[in-house]
Amino acid sequence: MAQDELRRAPTFGRGNSMSLLVNTSFSRKKPSVLANALSGVISAVLAEVVLFPLDTVKLLTQTAEAGDSSGFLSVLVRLVRERGIQGLYGGLGTSVVKESVHSFNYWMWHGTLFHYLAKDADTSKTPTSKRLLINLLTKQLNWLCTVPFEVVASVNQLTPGSPGFIATAVTLYKQGGVANFYRGLFISLFL
Repeated sequence: MAQDELRRAPTFGRGNSMSLLVNTSFSRKKPSVLANALSGVISAVLAEVVLFPLDTVKLLTQTAEAGDSSGFLSVLVRLVRERGIQGLYGGLGTSVVKESVHSFNYWMWHGTLFHYLAKDADTSKTPTSKRLLINLLTKQLNWLCTVPFEVVASVNQLTPGSPGFIATAVTLYKQGGVANFYRGLFISLFL
């Protein structure tokens, strides 16, 4: 230990001349990829729960029939009138599953790719262009793995009664096989 990291601790008891050496440097162990992924999942799930009602109204507004010019507030009022406050949360369970998988997968890819491809991990010591490329690769790999969860969650959220993750997934599979789970993948890779 360096001299500036050591100091004498006060003596204890009467006449006790014994003193302790105390290390004042605090070196923290870097969190593991798994710890970062779990932290990301907790944050993502909290955000999903808080923002879910807004997302529900947004999806209903975006998927309204042609000619329906209802805005955000009128869709919100109509939804609460027809389904009550709980209507704002229809499909939340499936979306929490989707968001958990999406976030966990993203942070696992992120940590793994930075570990193997960047000498200094995801820090300011890694050149910006390299960080950008690794983050882009992380995003693309994440989408390849999680688009099926996104599709199931969105369909479940828009289906009256929100039948749940498994029921929605089975219905989608019966309608179009595995390809049905990758609807929108191409555009998702560019967003």
